[in-house]
Amino acid sequence: MQWTVGFLGCGNMGQALLGGWLSNLQLSPEQVVITSKSTSAKTAKRFGVRSVDVDTLVSVSDVIILAVKPQYAAEVVEPLSFKEEQLVISIMAGTPIHRLGVAPARVIRTMPNVGSRIGKGATVAFAGPGVSSVEKDRVGALFDSLGCLEWLEDEDQFHAGTALVGSGPAYIFMALEAMADAALEAGLPASSVRRLAAATVEGAAKLALESNEDPAVLKQRVASPGGTTVAALSRLEHHGFSEALKDAMNAASKRSRELATGET
Repeated sequence: MQWTVGFLGCGNMGQALLGGWLSNLQLSPEQVVITSKSTSAKTAKRFGVRSVDVDTLVSVSDVIILAVKPQYAAEVVEPLSFKEEQLVISIMAGTPIHRLGVAPARVIRTMPNVGSRIGKGATVAFAGPGVSSVEKDRVGALFDSLGCLEWLEDEDQFHAGTALVGSGPAYIFMALEAMADAALEAGLPASSVRRLAAATVEGAAKLALESNEDPAVLKQRVASPGGTTVAALSRLEHHGFSEALKDAMNAASKRSRELATGET
């Protein structure tokens, strides 16, 4: 890939993408320039890429990864002059294409997650007006190299996509924390519980991906009648586990819609 790629903002998610693409050789350091509000020089040194000012980045980049925080978009992005031949890849949460202010550049909106850092990410994406099939394929290859990519047919689907993909890892980390704490309280050694809990989640997720069976079917296969899993599931049902998780995702989706309208 011969694009010059500029990271406009390079915080945690930007660094996860950059590190992943450099590691899997989708990009070389010579192709990348970055600018960041506070960490440009340090980040550039870490990844072996160039740190430049904002105007230079926009001038030299074929593709611009828009990775600033949404609340800084007006301050950072709006004063810039983008070119018609440029492609912008936005990873900004809750910010629809029409509010980015990058015209006449074309836009692919994405929502990756933190698993991208280790090649186990999930990303939802939507191609805006004017994006060519070649550009879509090339961007698809970039994100596919970091895990799983799904293209959305309607930008409005991003709210649910953000709740599932963008926020989803936090739900799992919360479950891991609770599982490990309970195992520790029940007597397992502290040196083992977090690793065992994480490996359990990893194995379950891999089974769900590779089996193509409904999660409800997989759940029942673990739950032998009268066994420990049935006892555990009954308590989760008693405490409204499924409904609480659905409510959490609905809250995340609602907040995404609020951000999309400029609500702070």
